[in-house]
Amino acid sequence: MKIIISNLAEGEHLYNFVQSAEELGFEDYTFKDKIKINIKLFKGNRQIILGVSFNCSVVFPCDRCLDDFDMNLNGDFNLIYEYAPITGVKASDAEDNLFFISPEANNIELTEVIREYIIISIPMKRTPEEKDGVCVYCDRRPEEILRVRESNEINPVWNKLINKN
Repeated sequence: MKIIISNLAEGEHLYNFVQSAEELGFEDYTFKDKIKINIKLFKGNRQIILGVSFNCSVVFPCDRCLDDFDMNLNGDFNLIYEYAPITGVKASDAEDNLFFISPEANNIELTEVIREYIIISIPMKRTPEEKDGVCVYCDRRPEEILRVRESNEINPVWNKLINKN
């Protein structure tokens, strides 16, 4: 996904993209539909500031019951591109959203940056929402799903060890 900046006038510009998961390099996740990306670009004399927001729906297995459910992912972030004589250099590790580009640059490539921000927006705990202690997807309480059932039946393999005492 590229934005051509070579003949872009100074000021604010709006872009709307709809990308498939394959176009952004997602092979490990199942997306329900395409990824919607809105970009507000402000071009100044020495820098370009991008306000990026995305919205998509991903299918995950629930961490509790293992049933697949749809989770909406939304995110907003800003990127700053400054004109500098050295191209492709990042400002520092502390500023992940600041990039240097050449004054002769024709476009800005955004595919990898947007992909990374979508990945970090995926929560570590993948469970549907709960309302009043009940899962809105499967209508069960988490305690029912996670309950360990005890069995009074003893595996015959252990009989030799039990009888020794």
